[in-house]
Amino acid sequence: MPSSLPAARPVLAALLTVLVIASSVLVSGPATLLPAAQAAPAASPSAPPVPAEDAPVTMDLVSLTPTSLAPGGTLRAEVEVINASSEPLTDLDLELRTRSSRVTDREVLASWQADTAPDTEGPAIATSSGTPPASLAPGESTTLVVEATAEQLGYSEETYYWGTRRVSLTAVADDEPLAGLRTFAVWRPDGADARITQSTLLPLSEADAASAVLAPEEHAASAEQGRLDALRALAAREDVDWWLDPALMDPPTLPEPAADGEEGQDGEGSAASSALRPDPASTAIADELDAAVGERTVLAAPYAGADLVSLRESGALLLEGAARDAADGVWEARGISPRAQVLGVPGAEADAEALEDMIEVGATAAVVPSSSLRPDPSSAVTPSSVGVYESSRTEGAQLSVLAPDPVLSGEFSQLTGNSDAEQTRQRLLAETATIASEYTDAPRHLLISPSAGKDLDPAAAGSVLDALAEAPWIESGRTSTLLDTADQQAWTTDPSADGEEPYALGRLQDEDVHPSGPTDDGTWRVLEETVEAQAPDPAVLEDLEGTWRRLDALGAAMEDDAPLDAARREILGATSVAWRDDPETPAARAQDASERADALQDRIQVVPASGYNVVSDSAAVPITITNGLDTPITVKVTVTSDRPLVQVGEPAVVTVPAHGQTTASVDVTAIANGSVTLTTALTTEDDRQLTDPVDVPLTVNPSWENWTTLLLVIAMGLLVVVGVARARRTGSSTRAPAIRGPEDPEELARTGRTTLDTSVPERAWVERARHRAPDPADDPDSDDATAPDDTPEEDPR
Repeated sequence: MPSSLPAARPVLAALLTVLVIASSVLVSGPATLLPAAQAAPAASPSAPPVPAEDAPVTMDLVSLTPTSLAPGGTLRAEVEVINASSEPLTDLDLELRTRSSRVTDREVLASWQADTAPDTEGPAIATSSGTPPASLAPGESTTLVVEATAEQLGYSEETYYWGTRRVSLTAVADDEPLAGLRTFAVWRPDGADARITQSTLLPLSEADAASAVLAPEEHAASAEQGRLDALRALAAREDVDWWLDPALMDPPTLPEPAADGEEGQDGEGSAASSALRPDPASTAIADELDAAVGERTVLAAPYAGADLVSLRESGALLLEGAARDAADGVWEARGISPRAQVLGVPGAEADAEALEDMIEVGATAAVVPSSSLRPDPSSAVTPSSVGVYESSRTEGAQLSVLAPDPVLSGEFSQLTGNSDAEQTRQRLLAETATIASEYTDAPRHLLISPSAGKDLDPAAAGSVLDALAEAPWIESGRTSTLLDTADQQAWTTDPSADGEEPYALGRLQDEDVHPSGPTDDGTWRVLEETVEAQAPDPAVLEDLEGTWRRLDALGAAMEDDAPLDAARREILGATSVAWRDDPETPAARAQDASERADALQDRIQVVPASGYNVVSDSAAVPITITNGLDTPITVKVTVTSDRPLVQVGEPAVVTVPAHGQTTASVDVTAIANGSVTLTTALTTEDDRQLTDPVDVPLTVNPSWENWTTLLLVIAMGLLVVVGVARARRTGSSTRAPAIRGPEDPEELARTGRTTLDTSVPERAWVERARHRAPDPADDPDSDDATAPDDTPEEDPR
C-alpha cells in the first residue's frame, strides 16, 4: 500500500544499516569487534566515570594532532605530567591506547572524557618517545610525547566508518600506571563526504553594563587585558556572529578624572562640576566593533541586558521603554540593522509561557537550548538548531527559535584559560564529528552559543574556532541562514529525508517546550519542573522609575543632557537579567542613582529674597535662578500664592547660562492688604518639576499708593499758593536796581511797565519822554487832530 511506504522508510533504513554493519564486521576482522557501539547507537548510557582519587600525577593535554586523521597519517600527542605526590617519580613513561570502534552515541563521549583512571585494557599501542627525565621531583613537570601511525591504530578504511575514536593516554612510572587522560581522535578515510554546517553565535556584553560608571579603573583594566579585551579579540574574527548588547556600542559620557591633588568643584569630582568626555575605554571598544561588523549576522540583545519580560510583568513600563529607546538610538547612530531582536531563556526556565512572554515584549527570535525543544535530547539524530514557536496566547503570532546545542555550547564556554583547552578542542571536534556521522542524509545546521557570563580566553577559543574551520566535516555558516530557514519554514522534520531541505525542529507547540538541564555526566535531560526566575523587587523598580523621571525632566531642561549619562546607565544596568539572583545589587544601584539625580538637581537653585513689599496695585517680583551645570538650561518659573490677596501673572520662561544665573520677573497684582507667602518652583516647559518649591513672604498694601499720592498733591498745591502770595508781597523790592540799555518799546507797549531805573528822576523823565507814544494831536494829518485853541487863556485874576 503506497500510504504505508513513508512510515516504513525508517524501518527499512535501520534494517539496511544492520546488514551493512554486519558485513563490515566480517570484512574488518577482530580489530573491529572491541565494543559493539560501532554497529548502532547505544541503547543506554555508559557507566558513570571512575575518578582517580589522590592520583600521584596530574596530566594536561598540550596538543593532539592532526585535526582529522587519514590513512597514512600519524597521531601525535603531547602531555604535560606534573608530579603531585611527595615522592620523586622514576622511569616515567606515557602509553597510548585506543578503541577502534566508531562512537555513535554522544553520551559515550561525556563518560569517556570524564574518566581519569589509568587505562590498562589491552596492551599499549605506543609509548612515549625520547628520553624522559631520570627522576621527576615532587611539584616538577615534564612533557611527554607519544606517536602512533594510522596502521598501528587499526581503524577501518571504509568511508562508512569515518568518525570519532576514543584515545587514552596513561602515565606510567616504574611500570606502574599512575593516572589516565582520555581524549578523542577523528578518523576520516578518503572519500568520506558527510558534512554539517556550523555557526558560532558569540554573546557580546559586559558583565556589568555600569562598570564604566561605578568602577572606572576595573573597567579600563578589563578593556586593556581582561574580559572586554578578550571579547574584542574574538569579535573581530570573521567566523563568529554577534548577539550584541547595544550598551557596548554606547560609551557613557563621564567626568574626566581629577589630576593628582585636585578635586571637582564640589570636592567629589562629580559630573556636574568636572569636564565631561566619552569614556575612553568604552569608546575604543565601540569603535572597533563598529568597524568589524562587516557581513556577519548581528542579533540585538536588550540594552544593558535589561530584563524586559520582568519589567513588563512588574508594570515598570517606563524602564522597559527607556531600554528600548536607548537600544534604538544606538542602532540608528551606528548605522547597524540587527537581523532580529533576540531574548534568551535558560534551559531550566524554558516553557511555553516564557516564549509567550517574549512575544508580548516584542522579541522576534528566542535563544533556547535544543534540549528544551526535543522530546529526547539524546536521540540518535541531532536536528538543525532552528524552529518556529506558534503562539497559543496571541492568535497568528510566531517566534523564530534559535536552538544552540547545549553540549557544544557548554564545552565552548569552558574555554576560559582555567581548563584544559586542548581537551575541550578535542571534545568539540569529537562531538561535531559524531553528529555529522549520524544516520541521516538530510542537511543540518548546528549553532554554538557560549554562555554570556563566561570570560572566554581568546587564544583558547581562537584555537578551537581554527580547528572547527579546519575540520573537513564542518562547513562554516551564518546564523542569519537559520533565521531565513525559520522565515521560509522550508525544512523537514523527517531524519530519513534525503532532499535539500534541512532537518529541523519544525513548528513548535506549547507541549514541545519543556525545561532541561545538565546531568552529572555532562549530558542534558528534560527536567520535571520549570525553575521559576526570581522577579525583581517592585519597590526597587519603583525607585528606579522615580529617579528616571527626574533625570528625564532634567534632560528636557538641559541644552546638552550628557551629564545624565552616568545616572542613566546605572539605572538601566540595575534592570539587567544578571541580577535575578542578586536582589541586593539593584537595590544599591537604585539608591546610588537617586543620589546622583539629587546632586544634579541641587545644581539648579532658586535664590530666595528675605521678603517682598508691594505698595502699588501691581509690581514685577524679581526671582534669581542659578545654574551650576555644565550646560545651559531653559526653565519655567512658576509662582503661586497661599492666599487670594494677590493675583500672579503668567509663568516666565528663561534660559540660564552654564555656571551662571539670571533674574526672571513675575507680575503680581495686589487685590487687598495683607501678608502672603509666594511659592516659587522651577519646571520644564511642559511642567515637570525640577526643584523643590521655595517660599518667600510678601507684604501687600495697595492703598498706600493712593494716600501717598493724595498727600503729595496737597503738599504741592500748598507750596504753589504760598509761593505766589509771597511773590506778590515782596515782588518790587526784589527787582533789579537799573537798566543800562535802551528800553524795548514793544515790551513797554505790551506790558505798560518800564524796566528803567527810576531812582534818577531826570534820566527817567528823559527816557519816558523819548519812548512816549506819539500823541495824535501832534499830527496835523491825523483825523483825531484838533485845531489849536488861539483863545487867550483867561487870567484868573
